[in-house]
Amino acid sequence: MLRTPDGLAALRRRSVNRILVLHGLSSFCYGMVFPFIGIHLAAQPDIGTAGVAVYYGVSGLANLAVSLLLASAAVRFPRHALGITGLLLWLSCFLLLTQGDNLVTAAAAAVLGGAGQGCFMAAIIPIVNSLVPPEERRQVFARRYQILNATLAAGSLLAGLVLTVFSRDAITWLLIANAVGYLPVALALGLARKVPEIAEPTETAETDETTRSTGTADGEPAGKPTGAAVHALGTGMLIKAALGAALFQFGAYLIGYSQFEATAPLVADHLMDTGIGWISVMLTLNVLVIVSAQRPITKLLEKRPEEHGLRIAVALWAAGLLVAGFTAFGPGPVRLTGLLAYAVLFAVGECAYSCSFHPWLISKVPDRELTRASALCNSMMGVGMFFGPSIGVALISFDHAAWVWLPLAALCALVALTTLRGRTRTTTSAPTDPDLVPAG
Repeated sequence: MLRTPDGLAALRRRSVNRILVLHGLSSFCYGMVFPFIGIHLAAQPDIGTAGVAVYYGVSGLANLAVSLLLASAAVRFPRHALGITGLLLWLSCFLLLTQGDNLVTAAAAAVLGGAGQGCFMAAIIPIVNSLVPPEERRQVFARRYQILNATLAAGSLLAGLVLTVFSRDAITWLLIANAVGYLPVALALGLARKVPEIAEPTETAETDETTRSTGTADGEPAGKPTGAAVHALGTGMLIKAALGAALFQFGAYLIGYSQFEATAPLVADHLMDTGIGWISVMLTLNVLVIVSAQRPITKLLEKRPEEHGLRIAVALWAAGLLVAGFTAFGPGPVRLTGLLAYAVLFAVGECAYSCSFHPWLISKVPDRELTRASALCNSMMGVGMFFGPSIGVALISFDHAAWVWLPLAALCALVALTTLRGRTRTTTSAPTDPDLVPAG
């Protein structure tokens, strides 16, 4: 049976929606455990709080190692198989954590979890991109970010209620539920493998010249166009093409995400005396703003270059840090207002980031090399998250909240500079199709 162009477009749309929905389900399941992994491990007599640090450190190193290996093209997996492998490694990690009563078991689970993250994060962006026309990328990636944030928060709230009713012993069952939650996403990726991908646009002559190198296609399915356009980028060429995106990702997580997730709660508790309750309010407010503002921010930026959206994101993060910094000199209510304003401005910046970063990365490398480029950026994300909290802790030693927020605001300027680098591939643009995903 011959498929018409409209039929293929509808098939791809259903596949993308299925991936987004089931990815959201797995995010909901992960939300039920991620705040409590450290609590679960620390409660084990042979692990303790020092073992928690070992778990996260080993996980980060495993993620970095796998990401760099994939970026180097030393190994090449078909993207769907790579994503499914990552999900199965994650599943194994959380099942092993249920038996993690000693440091060796916890470290083994960390290796599985970090390697799973490296595999899945390298694969998911190329898979989604292969099913989405260039003019609709922003809408899809923005919606993905919106879904993941909303479901993560909902899962955390449900887990809090469950643990209130059933005590901390229920964490083991939450870990099992989270592991099972990865299976539907693996199914969605398996089904997506059978969906014909959107052919990569013909590269310009200049791009063809820069991509001449030995190698094979990155796990392309049968029927993908072949010829001069399928030569693999050498590692040096790949790094050169994606360097700006990799540096931005490093800076965004070093100065942005890690500071909001790790440093801000510490500052609020240790230097601002806000109390634990207000920290929860800050995090909840952040998610609510993302869910409500993502669509209008995406609409506002869809006709502007991706770099513009990323600069706006960093500018909003810097503005939030400045507000928090200057209000830190005021009395308690003023400090609290500044903290909540930071949460709001950071969330709006996240909306600009989510609809701009991955389309920007996609524009910089041939589609066949997107798995490697995603792995490279994921490795930089991991490094940023690993070192970011140490910057915050060092600034906290100045013993005043303002001297944490204001230097971080200044460092945002360095992150913005990374968007000035490199050239992009030629892509076509067209009005966004509002029917790509369900409204709401």
